Amino acid sequence: MDLAHIPLFEALTKRMTWLTQRQTVLAENVANANTPGYAAKDLKEPDFKTLIGRGAPGIHLASTQPGHIAAAGAGRDFGLSKVVTEQSIDGNGVSVEEQMMKVSSNASDYSLVTSLYKSQVSLIKMALGGGGGG
Repeated sequence: MDLAHIPLFEALTKRMTWLTQRQTVLAENVANANTPGYAAKDLKEPDFKTLIGRGAPGIHLASTQPGHIAAAGAGRDFGLSKVVTEQSIDGNGVSVEEQMMKVSSNASDYSLVTSLYKSQVSLIKMALGGGGGG
């Protein structure tokens, strides 16, 4: 059984991917806290409406006529956005305190998603008769 094709697991995996990429961006912000002219960045959080609009995995629009419009692709990366903050004298726009709060929140969110993933795997094991422990 491939869990990647179950919509719930696909959504959890996408969330973990976004959180991992965001952690990298936030770490770069902290690493560049003393770099003159550096502007803090963050990832745009995917919204639920966009995820729903893509449709369920495995369901695709069929083009039966040459004039049909092709559906937009679902394999988009998360976009970067600049964070607007006060700049220091050297033009650096990184607030270490703000970035560390985001890092902490991001880590908590990742922990929550991994717990949800683990509990869903346990439920599937239980349903298949393999036990739900662990």
